[in-house]
Amino acid sequence: MTMALCPEERSATIPPAAAATAALHGALLESRQRWQDLAGLSADFVFETDSAGRFSFLWPDHVLGHVSAGLLGRRAASLVLGTGPDPFDQRQAVRNHRVWVAGAGGQPRCLSLSLAPIGDTRGQFAGLRGAARDVTEEETATTVAAAGLRRAALLDALGEAVRHAGTAAEALVHGLTGLRDALGCAGTAMIVPGAHGPEIISPTTMVPPGLIEAATDALDSARDWVGRLDGRLPAALFHHHGRAPALSALAAWRAAGARDWDAEDLAVLRAMAATLGAVLGFRRLQAELEQQASTDGLTGLANRRAFLGSLAAAIGGRAGDAGGALFFIDLDNLKPINDRLGHEAGDAALRITARLLRDAAGDTGLAARFGGDEFTLWLPGVTEAEATARAEALIAAAAAQPCDHPAPQFSIGLAWRAPGAVEGAGLLVARADAALYEAKRSGRGRWHLAEPAA
Repeated sequence: MTMALCPEERSATIPPAAAATAALHGALLESRQRWQDLAGLSADFVFETDSAGRFSFLWPDHVLGHVSAGLLGRRAASLVLGTGPDPFDQRQAVRNHRVWVAGAGGQPRCLSLSLAPIGDTRGQFAGLRGAARDVTEEETATTVAAAGLRRAALLDALGEAVRHAGTAAEALVHGLTGLRDALGCAGTAMIVPGAHGPEIISPTTMVPPGLIEAATDALDSARDWVGRLDGRLPAALFHHHGRAPALSALAAWRAAGARDWDAEDLAVLRAMAATLGAVLGFRRLQAELEQQASTDGLTGLANRRAFLGSLAAAIGGRAGDAGGALFFIDLDNLKPINDRLGHEAGDAALRITARLLRDAAGDTGLAARFGGDEFTLWLPGVTEAEATARAEALIAAAAAQPCDHPAPQFSIGLAWRAPGAVEGAGLLVARADAALYEAKRSGRGRWHLAEPAA
């Protein structure tokens, strides 16, 4: 018959050494659990290396996707990405040292390492003891934020250069130059399709072979393009769609052998394509407004303001020019045409006059509608005899025009300016105007040559 023992009796039967061992084992288990809990709270993994930098201990069982047992005996530095100094070659404690390492499958991971050297019984270096935190997401977010700030600062600086330009054309050049220098490009350009081939706007005198073809393809397909021209030059094209006809492409290229574009480069180029595309649209609008401000809408000739400015620039009141003749032309019968046949017939007569004067001006002269039925013509370099012959030819050409209504009839006042004269535009215009008055007073359909300048 077996008799049960009470607890007091059982404990009394356990030898003291066994009890001490059991107590020590329990304390060790508790200490190990405490250590694991603390390590797990402060780090993603802990490790030790030997004096040769090989892993000799790793916890927990899986580290960065690797099986910890498979890393034992492997040099810790073999996981490090890049070519910088070995972060595990330490002889003193370091905290929160960041390093990129290869996780399972080669995925890059950023670790924050805290390391302390281990000494042997003789005080010699025996390895490292360390804790590591995986801070990849934090580092990536910081990098993205920093890149965003750098990009914003760069775009703001480029925007300032564009905004402080005096004209839209200057803004394009400033923006392209700043972009080229900021991204280390060999050149930048805005490319605009045209009826006679693409227009290239660039502070760079030469564009690389193949760029125009690539830009044309990008514009035709409305797609951006990033690659290498001739397999050597890193290049990028970003198109911009504005109000028609405001299609354009920003082109940038680097020298042969230069680094490829990174994500930040491309983000800046994409943003500047929109900015400079808008500036290009404004340049077109500005040119149209200037054209409208300086052109007579009915005839397409220069208007009074534009003509006077061009004449003053052409002669400038300076000695040494080739001289020439200023014609003041009056369409004598415009009012009768309007009264009898209507304003459409009058407009036709004005357009005929404009065509005749445009032909007479050629590539070197200036023709304008001065206002109402008055026109002007400046012919540089002609002699006085040539000027009077031109006046007679204009009167005859107007009278010979085939049309369904009375042909235009011209009265012309002539003022000849000798080569090297110092007479300014104002005096020249006054003499021609006075000569026109004399021509009309003598019967119209005639020409009159002004007296020489005093």
